[in-house]
Amino acid sequence: DVRTHLRTYTRTFVRSIVRLYVRTYVRTFVLSFVPSIVRSFVHSYIRTYFRSFVHSFISTFVR
Repeated sequence: DVRTHLRTYTRTFVRSIVRLYVRTYVRTFVLSFVPSIVRSFVHSYIRTYFRSFVHSFISTFVR
């Protein structure tokens, strides 16, 4: 039957379009979201590490 064939074709077409859209959306989301998270994490880590390093250096230097 032509109608059911068209229906399955439309279904697969819509599925592929949705998959493509989801893939692009996820990629954009990751590219815009992950760097900010990584940047904040690295910033906080560097700040903590630097603070501890400065404290240890000052303590050793003062002694």
